[in-house]
Amino acid sequence: MTNAAGDGVIVDEILRDDPDCPVFGFNLACAYPFPEAAAQFYRPIAARLAALDPGVYVYPDWETHITIVTFVNFNLHRKPAATLRAQLELLLNPVCKILRKILEATRSFHLTIGAPMLTPKAAILPVSDDSGDVARIRRNVLDAFKSNAELYDQLARAGLNVPAIVHSTVMRFKSAPQDYKKFAADFAEISRSVTPVEIVVSELLLTTETKPYMREGKIIRSFPLAPI
Repeated sequence: MTNAAGDGVIVDEILRDDPDCPVFGFNLACAYPFPEAAAQFYRPIAARLAALDPGVYVYPDWETHITIVTFVNFNLHRKPAATLRAQLELLLNPVCKILRKILEATRSFHLTIGAPMLTPKAAILPVSDDSGDVARIRRNVLDAFKSNAELYDQLARAGLNVPAIVHSTVMRFKSAPQDYKKFAADFAEISRSVTPVEIVVSELLLTTETKPYMREGKIIRSFPLAPI
């Protein structure tokens, strides 16, 4: 998906070559898109990031999200044949049924979205999960699916993955910055100016991804969480 382009930057080949290629994946997510308080926090950050260099791709606020669990990884299913896509879509119903049971007693929770951080592949907004709710949901989901060996095996082959951190990716590279040192310094200045924002997560979402990085996505099922 990516290739090195000097200065520690890894260019995203999809965004560089074919950003609207058809894909198929699906995820358990929250804050898709960011609720209004987070969107108001994010929009000025996005505008400043987009002005850093013509080679960056900054997510518009309607693409923003926090992935809880990836069940089917779109990167493994680019331009999927109709038969393969149909097979993958058949996994949605059993996944949805298990999630409904897991999440029916889950309460709403708070997350804090922080200042942007730069990595070789992307810029992310780190998210503080101080109460451990996301970590707990991830454990419960994995435990439930591991108890269904056949479904778990199908999902594992399709790219089942739990992110190592809680975050929202907001920027990737279509090409390397023209002046990386200036780019990195300007990015750091943006980051220093940001005050974190807290959000309440009152629902989790089963979402499909049919163009990369939620350039096209759909909410398949909402799982409302009990009030705090």
